[in-house]
Amino acid sequence: MSSFSFEIDPLAVLGVPSNASLEQIRDAYRRKSKIYHPDVGGEDWAFRVVVQSYEMLSAARVLRATSFEMEPRRSAPAADRRREPSSETLRGGIHDTNVDPMRTVAVEHLCVRFLWEEAAYLWLTQKTSDEDRFLSCCLNLSWPDDAESLRESPASETAGILQALEEIFDHMVVSSRVVSSRSWVDDHRFGGWLSYAGFDRSWKALKTLHDALRSRGLGIRQWSRDLFIPRDWK
Repeated sequence: MSSFSFEIDPLAVLGVPSNASLEQIRDAYRRKSKIYHPDVGGEDWAFRVVVQSYEMLSAARVLRATSFEMEPRRSAPAADRRREPSSETLRGGIHDTNVDPMRTVAVEHLCVRFLWEEAAYLWLTQKTSDEDRFLSCCLNLSWPDDAESLRESPASETAGILQALEEIFDHMVVSSRVVSSRSWVDDHRFGGWLSYAGFDRSWKALKTLHDALRSRGLGIRQWSRDLFIPRDWK
């Protein structure tokens, strides 16, 4: 339901070069959205292609830039390092320790955030829109959880868990105001991601996902990862 059955070239879809800046990617996405969004007469499937192309390119652009910048930051003088904000933070979250590890789903809450020009973090304020605070917020799901010590499970139990995860994921796509999504099952494993327009929606979706998993006898091991980029970064 939530994945494409054909390959797409996100550069061709958005009409941007391979070295496009983040600003160029966002501008191209907005132009295409005005044409293909269902609210303006576009086809739903076409708009989903546009959205996924934007997600693929913007995420790749951020990761490429942060990995490129890590080495120069490590070699910078101590005084300079103190003035520069961290490019990433990682913290733990919900963990259902009373659930069998075999029935525990790993969920990463990933947010790409902008920074203030003269502050370490862009703190959440009511006067700032989600679009100004965040580039993207995603829930990344995987099962089995590779961080857990897993027992051998009967094929029937594995099949039941996979079916439950597919049903829960598809329900999340319909009910949680998702921007884009994709899921897959491969070699008795489940993976998927759900993307949202801002932090509040993604956090509410995380709570909804947790409730849905618990209702099916499943648990969650969740952590949060924030990637930070300057507001004037290209």
